[in-house]
Amino acid sequence: MTARVRPGVFFDPPADLPRGRHQLSRQQVQDAQRVRLMVAFTELLADRGYAGVRIGDIASRATVSSQSFYELFASKEACALAAYDHFVELLARHAPIDLASSESWRDYIQAVLRGFFGALAADPVVARAFMLEIDGAGATARERRREAVARLAEVSVFAQETLRKKDPLLKRRSFSVHLALLYGVRQLTCDLLETTESPDFEELIPALLDWIVTGWYGAQ
Repeated sequence: MTARVRPGVFFDPPADLPRGRHQLSRQQVQDAQRVRLMVAFTELLADRGYAGVRIGDIASRATVSSQSFYELFASKEACALAAYDHFVELLARHAPIDLASSESWRDYIQAVLRGFFGALAADPVVARAFMLEIDGAGATARERRREAVARLAEVSVFAQETLRKKDPLLKRRSFSVHLALLYGVRQLTCDLLETTESPDFEELIPALLDWIVTGWYGAQ
């Protein structure tokens, strides 16, 4: 049985639309259908991989007609990209940048890792779909993922420069180093998702924290 996303984490699946005459506007109906389709796509992506997902299956699972699907998305890829963009936006909210309460690089990295892995653990279906399976959506999806990682690297560089004012021993690392760090974290996350049915993301934090922090206080 295809597992469902957990409501309230990354997606809030709307209630079934009322049958017959109702007071909802066309825009309200389409907004609800759009969310239902993205949720259905996400669940099927996590279960089958991108190649195994068909538009008819998405529409059926979302209880939306295929005609309505094409009114909202030009293709399966368009639905995939919209769902992935939504995931990235919500992931940033779950792992907010709280530099004011961070007195050191260790404090900051620990908070980021806990926020990131906590969000993934809160909805394993979404984690599997958009950390592991989304690359199968093709070159455009992979480019979208590279753009998201690059934005996170820019945020990490900003945090580094801000915390250097509090901690002069903290070394300055280039954008490329921050980028490599994020790809390392992503790869370990994907490996865990691919090899474990019920991944324990918390187990990754201690080693990652020590590795990252050590790398920012070593030789220039």
